Amino acid sequence: MKSLAREIFPAKVTRARQCAALLLGLASACFLQGCGLPRSGPMVSEINASDARGDVVLVPATAQTVLAGHSARPSTFPPAFAHAAAFDYERLAPGDGIDVTVFERDGLAVYPAGPNGASDLGEMIVDRAGDIYLPYVGSIRAEGLTAAELRAAIMRRLSRLMTASDVVVRPTTRRGQTVTVQGDLQKPGVYALGRDMSRLSDVLGLAAPSQVNPEQLAILVRRQGTEATIRLADVYRTRANDIPLRPGDSIIAHDVVEQVVVLGAAGVQGRIKVPKRDYTLLDALGDSRGLSDALANPRGVYLLRRAGTSEREPGDARPTVYQFDFTRPEQIALAGQFVVHDGDAVLVSDAPFTQVQKLLSTFSASLGTARSVSALAD
Repeated sequence: MKSLAREIFPAKVTRARQCAALLLGLASACFLQGCGLPRSGPMVSEINASDARGDVVLVPATAQTVLAGHSARPSTFPPAFAHAAAFDYERLAPGDGIDVTVFERDGLAVYPAGPNGASDLGEMIVDRAGDIYLPYVGSIRAEGLTAAELRAAIMRRLSRLMTASDVVVRPTTRRGQTVTVQGDLQKPGVYALGRDMSRLSDVLGLAAPSQVNPEQLAILVRRQGTEATIRLADVYRTRANDIPLRPGDSIIAHDVVEQVVVLGAAGVQGRIKVPKRDYTLLDALGDSRGLSDALANPRGVYLLRRAGTSEREPGDARPTVYQFDFTRPEQIALAGQFVVHDGDAVLVSDAPFTQVQKLLSTFSASLGTARSVSALAD
């Protein structure tokens, strides 16, 4: 029967044997050259070769490597913000409101008196020029004066019209000096500076920023063409960051979005959101379910940092690759201190035997196909 099949289908049998031989040849070539096999990143030997060519800077992880500027530092405001003079809410400014009441005796009754003998002139607003206007008196300079100083100025002017008088000057709730607060807040808006609204913590207490993660909420302050940003946690942590507010300040609260990419033989590959500033390499591996027992080479755990973000010479355009050997417990401890940056990539290299397994699987599949074809031909 088999002989009959060979006589009937000689061309098909020949082609089948040729296909089997081709499959065996491809498997052998892959075994010898290590090519054509799927994998998620470079092997340890390939990273070493890139370092030897000068394409990357390979840095073995040591205690000195971790301590040389890789820890997360609390943020602070620059001196121009932190040492700014506190807003003097006692002195009047354009937009402020004041209430003026005049008591006149033995005069010309310039202002009609009420039942109590006083003339309430009502609320007056300091105009853009810094003045207030009193009927029959004219403009009086108010900007930069306290309520007591303005009272004295008004009395001097009224002495020309009245034989004896007294004046009461009281600031109203209307304040012209404000700050603007916006962003990830429950109560954004414009807040007037005053006795109880003179520092950053005062306005944040009213605007109510999100408290889900103060470590990852940035507070940006813009002042007269300059700006500075710190984390909300540092406002709470450091008294010096509770800076004095100045009229016209703009305060913006926004989430800090930072990510790390995990590649290679990790439990899960993909982007991981950085939840805190002191987020370490070990945290990133933990959130990606660690190293794959079946695939990972624990000697080849890498952190790749793009050019321009490491502590090397500014002109060096090569990325930095930090290497950790997880077969050594002290290296795992160092990974727990090594703080990752936004945009870093974590690579867990495949173990060499995984490539052998893939080759053997390919070879076995090819050999099985060849045997089937050979059996059919026989």
